[in-house]
Amino acid sequence: MQRCQGASFRIPFSLKTHSTGLKRGALSHSFTSLSPLTTAVYHWDRRFTAIQKIRCGTNNAARFRKIYCVNTHTEKNKDTPMWNRASWVWVFLCAAGIFSTVPVARRVQRYVYTAIGKDFFTFTVLFIILSLCTVLLYFFIFRLRVKSKSQYAWLFISSGAYIFTTLQLRKYPEEAVHLLEFGLLSYFLFRALSHRIRDWTVYITTLLYVLCIGTMDEFIQWVTPGRIWSYRDIGINVLAGVFFVLAVSKGIKPEMVHGPVKRISVNMLAGIMTINLLFLGLCLSNTPDMVNRYTELFHGLSWLRLEEPMTAYGIGYKDPDIGTFYSHMRLDPLRSINTSSAGNLFTLFSLQSAWALIIVIAGSVWAVGAFWKRRLNDD
Repeated sequence: MQRCQGASFRIPFSLKTHSTGLKRGALSHSFTSLSPLTTAVYHWDRRFTAIQKIRCGTNNAARFRKIYCVNTHTEKNKDTPMWNRASWVWVFLCAAGIFSTVPVARRVQRYVYTAIGKDFFTFTVLFIILSLCTVLLYFFIFRLRVKSKSQYAWLFISSGAYIFTTLQLRKYPEEAVHLLEFGLLSYFLFRALSHRIRDWTVYITTLLYVLCIGTMDEFIQWVTPGRIWSYRDIGINVLAGVFFVLAVSKGIKPEMVHGPVKRISVNMLAGIMTINLLFLGLCLSNTPDMVNRYTELFHGLSWLRLEEPMTAYGIGYKDPDIGTFYSHMRLDPLRSINTSSAGNLFTLFSLQSAWALIIVIAGSVWAVGAFWKRRLNDD
């Protein structure tokens, strides 16, 4: 049927005259009798569940009407994975909620530290993690009646990883909140992606989306006064996604994720991987020198010069006279250098090498993806 999309057909007279009032499925066995049309044109939707006349011929009996379910593969189309807009709305709302907390996070942190104590963050995160683990365990035992010991083991491993990481962050316990935020985001992303991607690549794609949104969150922090950029925080965000994916893929093992890889899965995987590579290249390029360059063109962004650098190559030094600076040399040899002949070659070389590597990796991703798709059978 897909080969016929966009073509024109003539409904046989017996179907034309009795088409009014037809119910769903009435024409499911008569579609094969359609032939090229000369006097009337019909159009059907993408799921091939309806056919509609869009141009009348000279026959007065031929009127505009919609004939439902002209479909010879109703069962197949019923099971065809489709995107769910409502699921993506939840992803958007969750990401927007995470971004909206950035400007007020420091004020909330100071209030909690003063009024309650810094351990409040740790205990809250631990309580929520243990509560969710208890709920999942209840469903495993009494609702799903899971018998596999490995599924229980992976559930406890994932929960233990969340708990261990939370305890490791006790020096800065507010960072443990990222585990909850991006764990919840991982859930919404997985639910949205699994409506269309029903193979194992959905887990990797979910992690790459978490990485992308986590990088955007750190960028918003960097442009927010009083906040800093941190690759470590991005790592924490991704860890939250990794723990969630382990719990789902090895513990819960949803039945809807099965079957061979589809072309849409490869396209989604290659696309989000390329976006992350571009984000990485832009972040590596956003050095103090680069910040100075574009703030000279856009004076409204001059306050970014006072922010902590997103990326700096070399060793950081704090000098009481000139402030913080970075160099690839130790301080003593640096003092003996003639500054008039000093260049920025190493930094430029590092950036050029990084971008060259990113371009090579991105090209390789799409080349492998094209080869992979040629070997798939999902027509």
